[in-house]
Amino acid sequence: MNAFVRCLQFGAVSAAVLAGDGQSAVVPPPAGPPLRRTVITGQVVDAASGDLLPARVYLQREDGRWFFPESASPEGSALRYERRNWINARAVEYHTTLSAHPFRVELEPGRYTFTVERGKEYRPHTQQVEVGPTPLSLRLPLTRWANLAARGWYSGDTHVHRTAAELPNLLLAEDLNVAFPLSFWVTRAFAPPTRGDKNTDAGGGDRLVSVDATHVFWPRNTEYEIFTISNRSHTLGAVFVLGHKTPFTLGAPPVGPIAEQARREGALLDLDKHDWPWSMALVPVMGVDLYELANNHHWRTEFGITNWSSAAPDWMGLGGGSRSGTERDWTLYTFQNFYVLLNCGLRLRPTAGTANGVHPVPLGFGRVYVH
Repeated sequence: MNAFVRCLQFGAVSAAVLAGDGQSAVVPPPAGPPLRRTVITGQVVDAASGDLLPARVYLQREDGRWFFPESASPEGSALRYERRNWINARAVEYHTTLSAHPFRVELEPGRYTFTVERGKEYRPHTQQVEVGPTPLSLRLPLTRWANLAARGWYSGDTHVHRTAAELPNLLLAEDLNVAFPLSFWVTRAFAPPTRGDKNTDAGGGDRLVSVDATHVFWPRNTEYEIFTISNRSHTLGAVFVLGHKTPFTLGAPPVGPIAEQARREGALLDLDKHDWPWSMALVPVMGVDLYELANNHHWRTEFGITNWSSAAPDWMGLGGGSRSGTERDWTLYTFQNFYVLLNCGLRLRPTAGTANGVHPVPLGFGRVYVH
């Protein structure tokens, strides 16, 4: 963890943004009496060694309905994740993250598609299954095409809205080495994060939590995301304080004292997104360290948030004055603002964050690798 932070501060950084095909919307079950279900058991395994792997599993019936496997072992864990975007109803992320144990699920007769993924370093595996009255046992192999940790590159997600209890399952299923769960989250101007309106695990400690030797998380991080001032809607923007030691009691604005406390505690400041009204001013005023080049509007499912907080300027060539666009437009808008800040002499390191826990996107879908 400390090495990861030091690399974000001083080392070489590479960010990756990937976008996948859209997922089907959820379809309600057909009317009529329920059909008899068949027990399906299975294992996700490494194709080369045959060892059981933790992984993310999608299970969809041909009529569009989604299903969620459970762990078949008392020592195992399975986390069900269901998120649909509030703007684009077709943007859904329905999956289960499984520990490295066998799984089971009861299914009605019919045709189903299993899709299994594990982070970025294994090739996805898709398998169609015809379920009848006879129980089935499945073997779902994943093939590793890269092992970046073996080469000294470790992955991280700096924008996480999951609890400390969930992260051991998630980090291993996604093969994500480092996570920064935002245990403090305040959206009201002047309110201290200790009284944040969206806090989770606010009592989390100031010690590194190791899931194993290469998968860790720091439990105390804060998001200032200002949406209201004096109970009135007035969006300003967001900045994260990552890796701090004590709960912050300072409200925002002003932001200068927040930056000073972050420095005293050895924390990093991360610019959530670049299109908020005050984002570009936060960078020089606070001395922001990190820029989410792969941010939480890049999803595996369909693009959902097509409207931007601030219009793209003419020089970007995205339609002068436009406040909306495609996923490609959003990505170019993100990159061009990053280049502008670099050209101003501001040494921002690119990073990546998903807002998994809020948005329809897996943990670590956008991730940063540091050496």
